[in-house]
Amino acid sequence: MGNIFNTLQAAALTTALFVFCPATALADAPLKEALGLSMDQAKAAGEIHNRRFPEYQKKRGEYNSQMRKLRRARIANDSAAVAREDAVARQLHGEMMALKHAEDAEVRKLLNPEQSKKFDAYLKQRSEMVGSSRDDKEHTGK
Repeated sequence: MGNIFNTLQAAALTTALFVFCPATALADAPLKEALGLSMDQAKAAGEIHNRRFPEYQKKRGEYNSQMRKLRRARIANDSAAVAREDAVARQLHGEMMALKHAEDAEVRKLLNPEQSKKFDAYLKQRSEMVGSSRDDKEHTGK
């Protein structure tokens, strides 16, 4: 009976997290743990992310659409189109990275010196990841 009760409690807690907490709060948990953020710092970092993420997400969508155009131009072996679409993609990539760096700078203002050093390591790890940072590597050559 105890296992069933614990399972029901866990299910209720999980449901409450998804219903009452924004999804980004769950994504911020590793940052909180990696940097040793206080509850207030974690809340402020989550608010920064929640405020800035929609603009970044929109720009990333534009960038992804542009990259599809660039891939089609490459498949067609159309050098003029490749040059044109690549220039637009590079511009969008720069704008997208500027948004990401602005968010990082705003988060950094919340940190003490020790946390700031940990944040540097966190950002380095993020830049080395495969997946969500592929778009960062596409136009930086990393």
